[in-house]
Amino acid sequence: MIADDTIAAISTAPGVGAIAIVRFSGPDAWTIAQKIFSPRVFSESPKSEKHWTPKSHMATIGYIRKPDSEQYIDEVVLIAYQGPNSYTGEDLVEINCHGSPIVTREILTLALQNGARLAQKGEFTKRGFLSGRLDLTQAEAVLDIIHSKTERQSHLALSALKGHLGEEIKAVRKRLLELTTRIVAGIDFPEEVGELDLSDIEAVTDQAIERLESLARTARSGRYLREGLKLAIVGRPNAGKSSLLNALLNFERAIVTDVPGTTRDSIEEPVDVNGVPVILIDTAGVRATEDAVEQIGIERTKKAIDEAELVVFLIDGLKGIGHEEEVIAEKLLESGRSFLPVVNKSDLLRGEQSVGPLPNFSGSGENSREQSATTKMAGALSSPICAAAPLKISAKSGSGLDDLKGCIESWALADASLQELGGSLNQRQGELCHKSLDFLKALKQAAASGLPQDCLVTDLRSALGALDELSGDSVTEEVITEVFANFCIGK
Repeated sequence: MIADDTIAAISTAPGVGAIAIVRFSGPDAWTIAQKIFSPRVFSESPKSEKHWTPKSHMATIGYIRKPDSEQYIDEVVLIAYQGPNSYTGEDLVEINCHGSPIVTREILTLALQNGARLAQKGEFTKRGFLSGRLDLTQAEAVLDIIHSKTERQSHLALSALKGHLGEEIKAVRKRLLELTTRIVAGIDFPEEVGELDLSDIEAVTDQAIERLESLARTARSGRYLREGLKLAIVGRPNAGKSSLLNALLNFERAIVTDVPGTTRDSIEEPVDVNGVPVILIDTAGVRATEDAVEQIGIERTKKAIDEAELVVFLIDGLKGIGHEEEVIAEKLLESGRSFLPVVNKSDLLRGEQSVGPLPNFSGSGENSREQSATTKMAGALSSPICAAAPLKISAKSGSGLDDLKGCIESWALADASLQELGGSLNQRQGELCHKSLDFLKALKQAAASGLPQDCLVTDLRSALGALDELSGDSVTEEVITEVFANFCIGK
């Protein structure tokens, strides 16, 4: 799968900038550089040095020129890297030029005319993987860094790029491979090896299961960090949903008025909540209404609950629990969606309204409708889907918002493994980790049942195969193509 040609691409984003980078990698990279680059000689006028040869890991200032006409295109800084000590493991050249799209295209065209071909998506990183410069988890971490939306996401991706996840997988694989080798040796060479002590099968298997389960748990948080956590804000009209959206965004995105039903369509906005990329969804208020447009908005609110991963159930602290809250509580219990109960307008609450986790309302509770709403709300608060104790906030003054952000962060990054391992598994890696776990659990059961050693080896090899595919030690061309297809050209 290792290519023997030379590739070239523009590695910086499209558009005008101060600096842009054109890079080429492969066996002819240095030869192409010698054809189109002339180092600068510091004298009264720029001249070319004859027979210039690149020096690895050294920056040289000079000019890109057309070999046939000697026409100069740009003044640049060229950095050459000799393989295998380069990003791709091959001879690599990076040309730092001025960030004009015209200039970068001309330099790329010259490279293509002199022996390179246009790189495919992610081909530079793919060559680094195929040459053994980085494993597949590190290659995927490169993509995570490029697409990171928050500092936390970027830092975790960098940790994976440094090899922390790969090292954890290799440590588990090493112990399992040692166990496999011992069992296979006993099967193939019983006379030479003699009776094997396999009393540690359970201990080795349990340790591997524990470490892989810790890894697998990070896939949930990893998904939110990569794709963003969809969080819907629901409540009755004028509960303060739009005010809360604006407060979390720190700018006026939604219209805020005292007129119920102002928000009739769902509004989606991305925001960084303590390092977690969150997609906020402000919804129409839920209430009994004959207005056809508002009814459509209410249906969209119910749809937003179904599509969200987490819901902020906003309660108007001045109006308390009523039919609207009962409808929302029913929908949450029906969908099983996790929610955070939040009481807004805490700055206006006083007296008996400020007592307890939720405001004490003036209603006597004797009305059957009030009793139904209170019972339904109590059922939602005591159910497993309630993700935290009720919070009191003021979307207007900002009080309590830090506590709300902390609850959102804690729910999204629920497992401590994310911090301990310094990274998280993506969907592909998570599925393979679970696959390996399934085989290890089958191995444990087979060993406890006294099944033949051949059966144990089969489960062990299957578990190792999943780990090898996870790290890229044994992976198909189809998987490699799929992984690198998500990259941009030039990386």
